[in-house]
Amino acid sequence: MSQQASGRVVPSGSPVIGELLGADSAARSRIINERLAKLLSYWMDSVFEVPHLGLRFGLDPIIGLVPIAGDLATTLVSFYILSLAVHLRVPRSTMARMTLNVGIDYVLGAIPLLGNVFDFAWKSNQRNMQLLDRALATPAHERKRQSLLDWLLIVAMGMLLLIGFIGSLALAIAMAAWLVKALGRLG
Repeated sequence: MSQQASGRVVPSGSPVIGELLGADSAARSRIINERLAKLLSYWMDSVFEVPHLGLRFGLDPIIGLVPIAGDLATTLVSFYILSLAVHLRVPRSTMARMTLNVGIDYVLGAIPLLGNVFDFAWKSNQRNMQLLDRALATPAHERKRQSLLDWLLIVAMGMLLLIGFIGSLALAIAMAAWLVKALGRLG
């Protein structure tokens, strides 16, 4: 316990009158981060609408048109939502599903042209925001404790993402080499 000049006893973890970062600072920060994640999800997956068809898409398939760097950039944006989930301590099983969504988006989205069509439909950021919202709607005391199996699942998915990244780089290099050979035969 600490004592203020007024003689009133204030618990040591409580905010002090006039303190810039009060008790609701963490709640305010959480709300801001959640809103930013929802905004990113909206812009990446559904900001545009195809007239008369009602189909929505975002910047993900457009940025993904840039080989390798585009898919890597959109995956990094997706990691913001994942990092927010880690910060908010969502269950590891939910984290595993979210990681899988990003991994599928990255690996399949990295396939030239076909991946961009896939990005129109998959919308990993929206899926992850739904998972995050559902996890946060569950009271903390009702969230299940995670097991070793949950950790192994997350590690396995991380390894699969790494393998997918290396594989997509190898595929891009092989396709570039094939293209150079094909153009060399023409010239």
